[in-house]
Amino acid sequence: MAVITDAAARGVLRELRTARRRHYLRQLDWVDALYKAYLTGIAAGAATIAISGALGDAKADLETVHSIAARGPAMLGLLVALLLAGGLRTGARGGPLALQPPDVHQILLAPIARGLALRAPALSQLRSRLFAGAVAGAVVGNLAFRRLPGRPAAWLACGVAFGALVATAAMGAALTASGLRIPRWFASAAGLALVAWSSADWLLHVTTSPATMLGKLGVGPLEHGAAVPMAAGAAIALALTAFGLARVGGTSLEDSLRRAGLVAQLRFAVTVQDLRTVILLRRLLAAELPRSRPWLSLRQAPSGGTLGATVWRRGWRSFLRWPAVRVARVAVLGLLAGAAGWGAWDGTTPLVIVAGCALLLASLDAIEPLAQEIDHPTRRSLLPVHGRPLLRAHLLAPAAALLLVALVGSLAIWVGTGDPRALEVGLATSVPAALGALAGAAASVVTDPFQWVLIPALQNVRAAAPFVLAILGVLPVLAARYAARHGLSAPGAAVQSGLLVALVSLGVLAALTRWLAPKDAT
Repeated sequence: MAVITDAAARGVLRELRTARRRHYLRQLDWVDALYKAYLTGIAAGAATIAISGALGDAKADLETVHSIAARGPAMLGLLVALLLAGGLRTGARGGPLALQPPDVHQILLAPIARGLALRAPALSQLRSRLFAGAVAGAVVGNLAFRRLPGRPAAWLACGVAFGALVATAAMGAALTASGLRIPRWFASAAGLALVAWSSADWLLHVTTSPATMLGKLGVGPLEHGAAVPMAAGAAIALALTAFGLARVGGTSLEDSLRRAGLVAQLRFAVTVQDLRTVILLRRLLAAELPRSRPWLSLRQAPSGGTLGATVWRRGWRSFLRWPAVRVARVAVLGLLAGAAGWGAWDGTTPLVIVAGCALLLASLDAIEPLAQEIDHPTRRSLLPVHGRPLLRAHLLAPAAALLLVALVGSLAIWVGTGDPRALEVGLATSVPAALGALAGAAASVVTDPFQWVLIPALQNVRAAAPFVLAILGVLPVLAARYAARHGLSAPGAAVQSGLLVALVSLGVLAALTRWLAPKDAT
């Protein structure tokens, strides 16, 4: 039996990748690709100019600067810990590599070292994440130097370095967990330990966690004499990535095959902009299964109950079977929305986009009962009820859940800042924020993407509508800020503008259910 040397294996793999690249380039429509790149460049430039201009209205005061310098590294460290925990969890489930099915069947089963076959895809994915992290860090650095003291070049450099290292560390954690085939329970426990360690740094005002050390790099222009912790955090991130690349050959073949099929479907769903299918496939990739037993047991509903009460209980039974990771994700999204809303109130206007997108992601989980009803139109047509009341009843439980998420975010920001205005404005904007996110999620799950795929303009409108509606729900924060700056009642302005937003959201929900209901009315 002939033995294939590593040098020969590298040569064969290089030839295969070259042949695939040539085949891809032959099928590529360069005119279409250049046109898309041109439009993307224009959109990116316009967004950068708009965001930069929006931040020129307020400089951070001295108290805010001291607060960011004292608490910023720990907060960024907590974010890094969450990303590392997510990377460990992804790696324990066979990630983060997403190979094509032929690569799994032919290359991974060939008589060559699996590490040689997987290292090139791992480096390619690492480069992509490194680039995305660096761009995100540059954007944040561009936003930071306009409100905080320090040289623009220093903020940009620290932002790029922080974003790149965080992306690298998360990828390294995932590769390490996958290569070592760490059990899922151990990966979850290690992730929770990292988050708890970083949380202790934030509570105790100390720097002991490697994530907090890396967080100091994010606010580097405000840190003086912290070069050693920054270097230590960066070295740990790079070492974790190097170790993950060295152990990539231990990735499970079965997990690679499962992920290959799911990722192929995921790419197709992204191509047709089917957000609902993307969410479902992401849950399958993460092995996010419902609990066999609910968190709490609800009493059996009495016979003869109304349609609304029955559907209400059904929705909450669905929420009570959420796995712990989904509960944690929705809670974190609520906290992120609250923090972004407070940042917008404090003067950083573009953070309303972050708050709206966070609530939209939470609403895509909360609206699952309605989505399941829409996914089974034949079963729905057999029920002795009209479609419109049934679909509208499915909106009640998600609306209550999203309102609870928004309230939790507002209360957390009030506790963290100690400012009573955070609670007042948060309570005044919770209802429109929840309804806007619900309308956005409903627009995503109710409309069929394949009905608009042949009309690019309508397809783009359908893809943007969920985000626009969710961001619209957060705009009362800006109305409250404007009123406060002009000596008016901030909660009153939030309530008045929120009423208009709520009416628009309710109108969208009514139109969506009316549009869908005649198809299956009895």
